[in-house]
Amino acid sequence: MDNIHTYLHSQLSPLYKTYNEVIKPLVADIESRYEKFPRPIFNEIRAFNDHVARCYTEPLDKRIISEQIPKATGHIERILLDCYKFLNVKLHENIVGNFERKTKYIDITSIDSGNFYPKYKVIYNDIVLKKREAKTKERTNKEDAILLYEQVYIQYDNLDDLLEKYRLKINWAIAKFTTKKILSFLGWFGAAIISGIISSSFLPWDKFLQWIVSIF
Repeated sequence: MDNIHTYLHSQLSPLYKTYNEVIKPLVADIESRYEKFPRPIFNEIRAFNDHVARCYTEPLDKRIISEQIPKATGHIERILLDCYKFLNVKLHENIVGNFERKTKYIDITSIDSGNFYPKYKVIYNDIVLKKREAKTKERTNKEDAILLYEQVYIQYDNLDDLLEKYRLKINWAIAKFTTKKILSFLGWFGAAIISGIISSSFLPWDKFLQWIVSIF
């Protein structure tokens, strides 16, 4: 009996280690960003625990344990994939989407005399490539796919740090563009008013012009 318990512990220990040290922090991050618990992840956690529970069918049977552990492992992998996917979608929306909306009409290559954009593109392009590779790996090697999605998650954090570092210069570029647009509009609006006044038939512009000429 001791041997079977030792065997069961050895099989479950790495799964619960992953759950406690990796999955729980990711789930907490998801809940803080989405303000809800995604149902697909909930279903995977429930399925994982169902296979673990089957390992404890009395009397303990090594054959049953050997059948259920790979299935439980598969759900752990699925949970990790789903966690990273949910987080990466939200991070893209919050970081890249928000940045692109704010800078839609400005030349971001000019920020910090051109020093910002190459750094942004290096991280962003790496995210795109790793996402693409991870999706391909999902079909052939889930462990590699998980590692790639994790790297994407880390790169989004690096991208957020970069944007925070250049936040003042980005805001200054947006402010300059906005000010230029406002001044341009005011100039057009003022010219339109002046043009309207001059062309108005209510004012004696001919007598006014004659008076100006008489002065000189």
